[in-house]
Amino acid sequence: MSCRKLKMVLACSDFDPELASKVVLEALLFKAETPYRQRCLAVEEANAKTTNCHFVERAYKYYPIKAVEFEHPRQQLIIFLELKREECACLFPARWVYSQAFHFGGQEFCLAALCKMDRQSSFLCFGFFLAMQEKGSVTFSVYYEFSKRIKPTEEYVGKHKGNYTFTGGKAVRNLYVIPWTALMADDSLYFINGILHVRVELTVKQ
Repeated sequence: MSCRKLKMVLACSDFDPELASKVVLEALLFKAETPYRQRCLAVEEANAKTTNCHFVERAYKYYPIKAVEFEHPRQQLIIFLELKREECACLFPARWVYSQAFHFGGQEFCLAALCKMDRQSSFLCFGFFLAMQEKGSVTFSVYYEFSKRIKPTEEYVGKHKGNYTFTGGKAVRNLYVIPWTALMADDSLYFINGILHVRVELTVKQ
């Protein structure tokens, strides 16, 4: 379940509040773990064959994210997304994958990754996009920063930033594009232990 759905469980009167709080807290702590640790926890519980097993590894249609939200001193959201090398490879030659939806400033967004042909260079590229999914004539302005972890420092670097105004519908903002060969090379700088780590910071523009 997404964090948004888990919060709905907490607010629902159909469940005992004490039980709901306990179960949701366990789920949120589980989701905060790294994907590797999540798999270990699921396997440990399966091997224990307990009757109180809560954690099950699943295949996501929409890739899970980790989000940190701030209300003060400014409304800001930081999103973390991880993709395995094989998940990126499956995008070749022209496929998309999407993150779970997340809400920010009263609007619904998602991140998208894809493999596509760059029109200017005529090279196959890997790109990241931010999409607003609200219907109607909503106008929403954000300041964004995109960064990724790279070798050898394994720090988040290479920030791509700017201001953008979404104007409703399925508006999309291109955050980052790199040549496909550079991403998937054997000595690629972008995969750390087989995982691509990206971070997107969003701030509401007044």
